[in-house]
Amino acid sequence: MLTDRGAIISERMAEMMDAKVGDTITVTDSSGTERKVRVDGITEMHIGHFMFMTSGGYKHVFGEQYQSNAYMVRLKNHETSNVESRSAKLIKLDGAKGIVQNTTSKKQVATIVDLPDQIMEVLILAAELLAVVILYNLTNLNVSERIRELPTIKVLGGLGVLVYRRLKTVDMLGALKSVE
Repeated sequence: MLTDRGAIISERMAEMMDAKVGDTITVTDSSGTERKVRVDGITEMHIGHFMFMTSGGYKHVFGEQYQSNAYMVRLKNHETSNVESRSAKLIKLDGAKGIVQNTTSKKQVATIVDLPDQIMEVLILAAELLAVVILYNLTNLNVSERIRELPTIKVLGGLGVLVYRRLKTVDMLGALKSVE
C-alpha cells in the first residue's frame, strides 16, 4: 500500500536493487544528492523501472513540496512522422530534458507480444517435420518386415517394390492429412 513515508517500485527495479518490501533503497535526485526511500510495495510492471510516491512521501524523502516536472501532450495527428517532428522541436526547448513517446512503448509491447507467436510457429513446424520423419521411418520398418514375412509378395511375382511404393504413398498421404 502506498504511504506518505515510502514508495512502491516496479519488480524489475526491485530485482536490480535486490530490494524487498520493508527494505530501504538509495536513489539519487536531480542535484546528485543520495536519498533513502523505504520500499512500501513492489508492483508488477514488465517494461521500465519505476518508483511511485505520494506527494507526502516525496516531501518526506526530498524535503520539499512536490511539483510536477512533466507534461503530457496529446497530438491530433498521430502519424509517426508528425510525432517525430514535434518531438524534435520539443526536445530543443531549454527546459526539456527528455521525451517519452507513447508510440515507442506501443512498439516495445507489440514486439514482446509477437515474439511468442513466432516461437510457436517454429515449434509447430518442427513438430510437423518430426511427425513426417517418424511416419516415414515407421513405414519403412513396417514394409521391410512385411516383405520378409509375407509369402504372398513372392506369389505376386516379386512385386514387392510396387507394394512398398504404394504403402509409402498411402502413409505419406495419411501423414499430410494428419498435419492439417
